[in-house]
Amino acid sequence: MKVFVNEKEIILFRGAKVKDAVLSFDRTVMRRIAMYEILDIYGNPTDIDGALQENSRLTVKLKNIQQ
Repeated sequence: MKVFVNEKEIILFRGAKVKDAVLSFDRTVMRRIAMYEILDIYGNPTDIDGALQENSRLTVKLKNIQQ
C-alpha cells in the first residue's frame, strides 16, 4: 500500500496504521511523539493508531508550544 508522509512516498503493508507510516518516515519522531502532531490531508489531527488507506496523506510537524 502506498501512502505519503510530508509528501514522501512510503510503501507499507495492507492494514498498516499511522504509527507504521511515521516509523517508516522517521524513527526519531516516534521517540519524541509528544512533541509532534500528525494531521490528515484536511489538517485534522490523526490518532497514532488510526487506520490508513491507499494514497493516504499525512503531515507530521512539531507542535506549536507557547510558553
